[in-house]
Amino acid sequence: MIMPTAMYVDAEKGHYYVVDSGRNRLLSFDRRGELLHIFNAGKALDIPYDIIRTGRGGIWVVEKGKNSLSYIDLKARKVVPHTLRYQGRLIYPDRIEPLEDNILVLDKATGNIIEYSADLIPRRLFSCDNCPWGFVDFKIHDGKLWALDQRNKSIQRFNLDGQVEQVLELGNDVNFPVSLAVGPSGYIYVLDRHRRDIAVYDRDGSFKYRFLRGGIAQGQLYYPIELRFDPWGGLCVVDEGNARVEVFRR
Repeated sequence: MIMPTAMYVDAEKGHYYVVDSGRNRLLSFDRRGELLHIFNAGKALDIPYDIIRTGRGGIWVVEKGKNSLSYIDLKARKVVPHTLRYQGRLIYPDRIEPLEDNILVLDKATGNIIEYSADLIPRRLFSCDNCPWGFVDFKIHDGKLWALDQRNKSIQRFNLDGQVEQVLELGNDVNFPVSLAVGPSGYIYVLDRHRRDIAVYDRDGSFKYRFLRGGIAQGQLYYPIELRFDPWGGLCVVDEGNARVEVFRR
């Protein structure tokens, strides 16, 4: 890999899917980290950035080069790009997450999160009245949407009807937060790209501890970009600078 930017875990198959943006391809690995497949759709991918698999089994990829949310037919090895709009305005897809058969899309231009149906019809908007720059990352956990406001250093928890239920202030324990993940115990993990570490908060937003540090050795971070828990309790860190994904377990 040259520039990994995201990963997704297929719990049923036990596979990790990683986006290698620098080489315009997708890679799959088994639970031991052994490479299974490399897919570039006949060199049709154009700066892929994020990936998910929905409840219907389809694979969706954000392609920054096309400003597209693209559907991948693996059997036909075909990529079908889609341009998204919301209320007539062009959307710039950034991060995506599945919600059963639907797709949640973070719009890079506004920082809003939009829920689309499987047919890419907009259904619901998740936005922040007090953060004009919007969100930079989000995850679904325990039937809630958790969204990271980088500028205000806070996390907003929404119900799936789009209503804010809680705001957690991160304070000065993070410098440049870029991604979040909620662990099995309910603790919140925040990836700090500049400090090159992970800050951990309890369910009420109280800072508990931080771990990892900058570097290029195993277990160290250089320019990390995304956090995600796998279904088996492992904390996966996509490290763009070190061109790898590391899985940390207790």
